[in-house]
Amino acid sequence: MNNLLAQKFNCSIALILAVFLFQSCGIKDLRTTAIKRNGIQATNIEKGKRLLDKAWKAQGMDKLSNFKTYSFNGKDTWKGMMGSMGKVWKDKQSEVAFKYRVKTFDGQVSFLDGKDKGTSSGLQNWNYYDVKNGQPLFSDKDKKENKRKVFGIAAYQFFTEMVDRLRNAPIIIYAGEKEFRGQKYDLVFCTWHKPEPHMENDQYIGWINQKTGLLDFAEYTLRESYLKPPGYKKVGGGVEFTDFREIDGILVPHQQIIYALKLRKNPKKHLHELYLSDFQFDDFEETELQVNKKIPLGTASKK
Repeated sequence: MNNLLAQKFNCSIALILAVFLFQSCGIKDLRTTAIKRNGIQATNIEKGKRLLDKAWKAQGMDKLSNFKTYSFNGKDTWKGMMGSMGKVWKDKQSEVAFKYRVKTFDGQVSFLDGKDKGTSSGLQNWNYYDVKNGQPLFSDKDKKENKRKVFGIAAYQFFTEMVDRLRNAPIIIYAGEKEFRGQKYDLVFCTWHKPEPHMENDQYIGWINQKTGLLDFAEYTLRESYLKPPGYKKVGGGVEFTDFREIDGILVPHQQIIYALKLRKNPKKHLHELYLSDFQFDDFEETELQVNKKIPLGTASKK
């Protein structure tokens, strides 16, 4: 009984802390002190683009356009109470399989266990559908029960192609230098439309390892989060890319670790973890993701 009371007390404290964090006012701004102090100059724009291009090539992502599709399996785990609130699938731990068209937002997730075992969900040109008994059923992507899956399918692809996606952002600015976990990093700020924080587009900070040239971390905002509690405009997070393995000349990070609110020095303090396996390029035809032939395949456009 004492253990049960302790668990309830800890959950209550965690809930209070979560509410406190979400209720902070304003809108999260990832522009660093270096950007705010020095302003946006041609030299910092050129340096940011050069560093991001170097990281893109170091990962072999200059070869990504050689392929049309890719697939992988994933072990997807969400931790604790915040994981229960933030998870994008029905289960906190899931065995899933993904299929994607390169550089688009056409994708599909299949559930290999749990509450949705034997079903699939997907996006075709931002049209959401579920596959049950082999039949695709399209429905409103903005329905509460669909929003999480829409976010998950698109976000998991964006993260898997992160350095390529950021390299194509129209606003890229060198954002300074930091040391983290004993390594030195160059920071590169990326966003769309305008550098100032706004609700239509997210901001990103790419952390490029000065020794390896790889994108090890990224910080981001969540302007279009499926969770919109009070103060959600201040919410952001961080992702760590690790366990890089070469697949057809491209270094694919086989572990993605997600941190709530900010990056953490201790990797154990993560919110979400995705382990990749069986990653393959062009192992299926891109038309397989055109489940409705009357709807065109999508592009790299966010909407």
